[in-house]
Amino acid sequence: MKRQGIPELDEVRQWIEGYVKRVANLRDERDRGVTLLALRDAIEEWLRFYESQGALVEPEWIRVRNFDALLEKNAALFLKVVGKRRLQEERKQVAPNEERWWWWLDKKVEEERKKRLKRTATILGGVALILVALYFFVFRLPPREQQYLNALTAAEQALQNQAFEEVLTHCQEAITIFPERPTPYVVAAIAAEKLGKTREAEHFHQSARALYEKEEDFFLEEAGWYFRAGMLEEAKGCIARVLQKDPENLTALNLLGSIYEAEDNVVEALKVYQLVLDLAEKKNEITLIPVAKMKIGMLQLRLPLSLPLPSPGGE
Repeated sequence: MKRQGIPELDEVRQWIEGYVKRVANLRDERDRGVTLLALRDAIEEWLRFYESQGALVEPEWIRVRNFDALLEKNAALFLKVVGKRRLQEERKQVAPNEERWWWWLDKKVEEERKKRLKRTATILGGVALILVALYFFVFRLPPREQQYLNALTAAEQALQNQAFEEVLTHCQEAITIFPERPTPYVVAAIAAEKLGKTREAEHFHQSARALYEKEEDFFLEEAGWYFRAGMLEEAKGCIARVLQKDPENLTALNLLGSIYEAEDNVVEALKVYQLVLDLAEKKNEITLIPVAKMKIGMLQLRLPLSLPLPSPGGE
């Protein structure tokens, strides 16, 4: 017999089945706001209640937590469908504690994005350091060349650590050694921009641009350093300028794929890497083909089950 205000356990089980179906089809949540999270609250509350009454609810907990894991994995998709602002507004009204993690999916997505960006930047930085080391030891660089590379490497390390004043110091050192080389100006412009030094940033920006024969090369260099600094929108803006003039620029497209990966935009990243693969095969760029295939394979594993795989050619 149903007690007043207390749902029967079978009713709670029906809620669980509803939760399971909705988590498995997150794209259908667009018009339902964050009611899925309220449903998860109710399931939590009443399973704990029946557990306190001595009921055996372990099977129910296992089923809920299996789909909790799927919701957590697809947090970025949930935010995209429901809306980050809507989640934050509803959360402010509900005022949940952090143990109810499903109300904090936006925080999780942001943390994961920062981790991926840091990992990518570390890998890029590591590759750069290895190349610098090989270049030095194989070709025995002259002292000035070594000083320049040391300064530029230190600037990159400081950029990864968000130590922008140090970035400026090391870039100035590199510029003093070889004022005709554009890269230190590019990096210094980004650091000055992050520090709010608008005039200084514009000075470095213009100085760098003047040292490139092709405008596309300047924007590509700038996009790469914006990416390392975590300024993804700025990086995409530079890439857009390159692709406007050269839609088949493989370097720009490859970097755009990396940016979408950092944003956890798996579908767009797949489209870009499929285009990279198609163009690499068309242009016989044999070094890029296996890299693009590997990226596509890894990203397909991250697609939600309810999403179709992009067809070849990005159609």
